[in-house]
Parts: sequence; C-alpha cells; structure tokens
Amino acid sequence: MLTTQSYLVAIAIYGLAAVTGVAMLRKLWFATPLTSKGAALLGLISGTLVTPAFPDSEVATVAPALIVVTFNFLFGDGIQSVLAPSLWLLGGAAAGLLLGLYWRRWRLRPDG
Repeated sequence: MLTTQSYLVAIAIYGLAAVTGVAMLRKLWFATPLTSKGAALLGLISGTLVTPAFPDSEVATVAPALIVVTFNFLFGDGIQSVLAPSLWLLGGAAAGLLLGLYWRRWRLRPDG
C-alpha cells in the first residue's frame, strides 16, 4: 500500500513525465512555427495525457484518466464503471484543446 508521501512522489513523477512527453511531442512531431491545427492537436493530446480521475467512487486517490477509462472498460463492471472517468477525460481533452488554441493566439500577439 502506498503511503501519502510515496503517492505524492509518484504523482509528481507522472506529472513530470507527462510534461516531458508533451515537450518531446512538440519538438519532434510539429512544425517549428506551430499552426492553429497543430496547437489544437497538441493541446488535445496534452489534456488527454495529464487529466486525473478517480478509479472508483470509494477510492480517495487519483490516477491518469486515460488509464482508468481503459482498465475500467476492459476489466470493470460494465459501462457504469467507465462513465465518470470518461467524463473527466473528455473535460481534460476539451480544456487542453482550448488551452492549446489560446496559447497559439497568445504567442502570435505582437509585443506592446
């Protein structure tokens, strides 16, 4: 069983790995001047990777929503176990999409 400290360390490592993965995606897959479509896709991928969700209603810890949805779909108790985490996943993906588009517009803004 994880202690509180080891759980926080694991979540910090996951967050660092997700941010590093998104930075690598940006560097390797997208054009140097990021287009609007590229920014939207990068934001969508980022939101999907970093969104947390509760695996079950009785669990007090969170896990990556993409993993929770996948495992609950494959090994859970039907569609009911997938519904709440998938809403978190969709919300995170939508937030990432909007943040990616906002970041693109903010980077294009001329300086003062």
